[in-house]
Amino acid sequence: MNETVTVTYDQLQAALQSADADSGAAESHGLICGIICAAGTSEPALWLDHLLGAGNTISAMAQSGQLLLTELYSESLLHLNDGDLGLVLLLPEDDTPLPLRSKALGEWCQGFLYGLALGGVREDGVRKGNVGEIMYDFFEISNTRFEHELTDEDEEAAYAEIVEYVRMSVLLCHEELRPLQAPQRLQ
Repeated sequence: MNETVTVTYDQLQAALQSADADSGAAESHGLICGIICAAGTSEPALWLDHLLGAGNTISAMAQSGQLLLTELYSESLLHLNDGDLGLVLLLPEDDTPLPLRSKALGEWCQGFLYGLALGGVREDGVRKGNVGEIMYDFFEISNTRFEHELTDEDEEAAYAEIVEYVRMSVLLCHEELRPLQAPQRLQ
């Protein structure tokens, strides 16, 4: 499976800023993935208003952001369901300063939690088990102000480990939250 995405962080971030959206690129992708994990599929109306801002769909800039968000939703849905673990978190490129990447990762986790809530997942309903632990961890990541005091190599390794933990946790949430589907021959 090709793990590349056609919507880039910089492209979506620029479109959302131009549209004066309520969310940035990382938070938007997190929210989209959270909704997919919680609800399986979702109508864009459910999440576009939350990402662009209520009623912010008319301007050309908002419509450009809307098109990119819809494409990102389709890609995310495909990657979460492909069975190849091909999900790639939409985060700034590796040449972006680490404090900015760390902040974006926190926003991604915050968006994911919000997406779970929009999709109907409640903390009290998943308190026990993997999903509850992941929600707690993502809350902690989203509220952590990373201090970069280690050597550059150590900081990069720690960041990469956290990104991989988040990515695999999203795949686990998707697996545990999606409704059981009948085998193909029974449908």
